[in-house]
Amino acid sequence: MNESLVEAVVRLAGFVHAWGRPCALVGGAAIIARVQPRLTIDLDLVIVVPAGGSDAVLSLAREHGYDYDEQETREFIEGGLARLWGPPGTPDGVGVDLLFVDSPFLESVVVRATPVEIAGTSLPVASVEDLLLMKIEADRPHDLDDAIAIKDAFADQLDRDYVRRWAAALGIKARIDALLEAKEPD
Repeated sequence: MNESLVEAVVRLAGFVHAWGRPCALVGGAAIIARVQPRLTIDLDLVIVVPAGGSDAVLSLAREHGYDYDEQETREFIEGGLARLWGPPGTPDGVGVDLLFVDSPFLESVVVRATPVEIAGTSLPVASVEDLLLMKIEADRPHDLDDAIAIKDAFADQLDRDYVRRWAAALGIKARIDALLEAKEPD
């Protein structure tokens, strides 16, 4: 039985609401929610986890139907990442990557996230400016496609000062400037 993206979003919403701390949906699902339909195979969540709180977030994840590899998780969690599978025993369930807030930029991402109705539930989703920055920083081909889609859909509405300020801090200013200044083909 395949877990659908809709089922995965509903389960993630239950986890987010139970966790009760700031977070933001990012990645492909956030692009779907804010910009345009596209394929995605997992969910990505930037999440505030207090110092020493990794065991609590992993325990809550299990209560909400997620599983994870103990050894891999212990290694990755030190770097602020936890990969959850879901549901247990279902190899083709939709997984969730948790990215722990560990920088001023990620703090800003969760602070600026706003609730979006997805699959009959509400989740905080990163702003288009933050998604744009994250996509350019990730620098993979599909991320560039997403960044172009954001620019095309929101060019006149983007908070360019915010984007340029964070782009400079993240070391991606030249790439952001190139994207924002690119002209549409005739």
